[in-house]
Amino acid sequence: MAERGFQLTRKQQELLLRGLRFVRSSVALDTQNYSEAVQQQRQMQYAEIAAVESLLNEAKIVEPATV
Repeated sequence: MAERGFQLTRKQQELLLRGLRFVRSSVALDTQNYSEAVQQQRQMQYAEIAAVESLLNEAKIVEPATV
């Protein structure tokens, strides 16, 4: 399997993680009549968000050179 990696600055990482928290809240606050299917879909969305969050937390943090 090819290694996937990317570099972010700390500020970029924080911005993306903040956006994911917003998305997670949006999923949680989505008003739908409860059903097993809705619950399963919500759990899948939470898992997808967690996977992206994990990638961001594993990203190599680089700081731009100061001039």
